[in-house]
Amino acid sequence: MVIQRISRFVAWANELARSHGLEAELIPEDPEGAITLRRFRRTIAWFIRRRPSGRIALGIQYGHLTAALADGYGGRSTSGMLQLLDLEQALATAETLTAAAERLTAGEGVSGPAVSRYLAAANEFEHTYPGGFLSKRQHKALIANPRLQVFDHPESFLTCNYDPHKALCKPSRGKAEAAAQRTPSQSRCQSNCPNISRTDTHMDLAAREIDQLQAEINDGLLPHPIRCRLEQRQQSLDALIEGHKAGRITSAEEYARV
Repeated sequence: MVIQRISRFVAWANELARSHGLEAELIPEDPEGAITLRRFRRTIAWFIRRRPSGRIALGIQYGHLTAALADGYGGRSTSGMLQLLDLEQALATAETLTAAAERLTAGEGVSGPAVSRYLAAANEFEHTYPGGFLSKRQHKALIANPRLQVFDHPESFLTCNYDPHKALCKPSRGKAEAAAQRTPSQSRCQSNCPNISRTDTHMDLAAREIDQLQAEINDGLLPHPIRCRLEQRQQSLDALIEGHKAGRITSAEEYARV
């Protein structure tokens, strides 16, 4: 029954994509056969986990927060979703660091207070986990390594090189009773945080938003307060790009020395 429903969903999604002329969005035939519920859940989990605050959203989506609490109180942990959350975190981190290493080797520039940690993390990951395939043991080692906790946050045009002792997104930072937090709170990201690094890729995204804002301003239909707000946003993004250019490190040279 579930497999049939998934098949109907795939057919509906493909029909919707064709009706809008979005051929690139079509779901292709799976060479492994019918899409099972387990594989479908894993695919959804992949997309949820890679959004800001994705770990929390994934726990809510799969109804696992109560199970996590039960594990804490009862001391009897069944693998299931807890393993899935850790696996998705490890995969997301591996993808972020793989892309970082490739772009740095190609000459991408980096700026920000955590630039040295960003370069070091990409370098360590590339030499420790070559080939792109990680075993379960390597997944666990990756998320346990404090030097490799790198989280891409394109919505804020930055990468978080997470150190809980420096993170401004953590209100309880520095307090003795503060619980250890394994991931950043990307919904509370602060622009002056010492964990931040920015890349040329992030600045390309910022420039694209500036163009979009300019198009909205130029249409002449916006109320004056909204237009002023968009212009302020433009100015802040311009300052961000200029600051990146001023502090930018040419990674092709610096990366080799890390």
